[in-house]
This record gives sequence, C-alpha cells and structure tokens, in this order.
Amino acid sequence: MEIPDVSRSISQDDLLRLLDVARAWLESPPGLMLLEAEREVMRNHLSRCFGQHLVQYGLAPALLDQERSVLRNHWHLDLSTASGAIPAEESQWPFAPQSLDVVVLHHGLDFCLTPRSLLREASQAVRAGGHMLIFGFNPWSLWGASHFTGRGWFSEAGFVSPARLTDWLELLGFAVEKRVDGCYRPPLASEAWLGRLHRLENFAGRHQLPGGGFYFLVARRQMLGTTPRRERGMVFPALTLPPLVVGSRRTHKRNRK
Repeated sequence: MEIPDVSRSISQDDLLRLLDVARAWLESPPGLMLLEAEREVMRNHLSRCFGQHLVQYGLAPALLDQERSVLRNHWHLDLSTASGAIPAEESQWPFAPQSLDVVVLHHGLDFCLTPRSLLREASQAVRAGGHMLIFGFNPWSLWGASHFTGRGWFSEAGFVSPARLTDWLELLGFAVEKRVDGCYRPPLASEAWLGRLHRLENFAGRHQLPGGGFYFLVARRQMLGTTPRRERGMVFPALTLPPLVVGSRRTHKRNRK
C-alpha cells in the first residue's frame, strides 16, 4: 500500500533558508530548552538500541555528539556540507538496503521536500530488527498553535501528527514500540517565563500527558519470523552522491488528523 502524497511545491533554496532560520533559533531560550529535552530522551533510549551503524538526518547536527560511542559508526547526512555532514538528497541516501542498525530523524520530516519520500528512503536503509528514532513537532500542542497561526518559521515547518506518522510506519513494516512527549511549555522567547512554567513541564512530563511540543517515536522494523539479515558488502554502495534538486512538499497544516 502506498503512503498518500502530502506534498506541495517548494524549492530547495527555500528549504535551505528555512533550515538556516530554524537552526539559528536553536540558540534562543526555547530552542535550547527543546534541545536539552530531546537530548535527555536520546540518552534514555539510544542505549537500548544494538548494532554498529547509525545515521542521523535532520534539524540539529550536534544532537548526537554526546552519544557517538553508543554505536561504533556514526554518520550525519544533510542537505548541505556546512555542518561537515555527508551531503545527500533526501530521497537518495548513499547506503545499501538494510545496512543500518539505527536511523535518527531529528525533525527531518518537519524540514523536507516530501515527507513520504524521506521516510521511505530512511526505512529501506534499516535492517530487520533495526530501529528508527523519530522526533517531530506535535501539531496538537501550544507549539502547534504557532504553526497554524503563521508565527515565524513554525508556519513553514511540517508538523506531521504522530497518529499519521504511525500509520505511515506501519505501511512500511515498522511497529511503534514507544512514544515520549516533551516541551509542554510554549516556545516563549523569555527565559524568565520559561522558568516560571517549569512546574508545568515537570508535572506533564512525569505523567506523559498528551500535548507536548515535540514527540519521539521508537519504531522497530519487523522481522516477520526470520532472523535479521544484513546485505553482504559495503555499507556505502557508492560514494558518488547525486546533485540536490528541487522537490515538492506540503506543509502539514494539511495534517488535521
């Protein structure tokens, strides 16, 4: 079964500009709050994944710097080489099928040309029994309000709902094993106000209430009763990467599920 197309026209240049703005925002008080919360989630869950090969794709290039020793090999893919990453088109990764143990999509589906193409490409690279760890912005949250009301770069980010993403993963042969929500405080620019709302964060996070600004899904590729197999040969089938091209994407204001 095909994942339904949910894309709109957007240029590669526009996407790169959007990424630059969002990455600069990560240095602001709400951006630092987001990264701190997501790094804590990664520390708690990446250690439970096994294997040798991990690939990260998405918003924050330095998300996993503290976790590089968890798996032996760690690669970072990106649309550009500005962060020292391997440049790759989102729909053409330079990895053999079923050659990776873990793929981390850090808001990758929120900042891409076609979410379904990126998810399909990432899923094909994961071996049977391997994991995809996916961060996304929750449209049904105080952060989602900024998306729907057209506030800054939030209005252009994807905001794929966790329910829709879970359906897509099931179509690709993955089972969602766990969901974690975080950042219940709104993305306020005032560090003082973020501090005043810290009790809300602690209470909602402790009880894992719905409505966090981000969600985190742990998805495992189903083995269908067989022993996980890794294709023989190199993890990289080729080091010649295709040029980046203009693609299509639709922002997930389209996503009201």
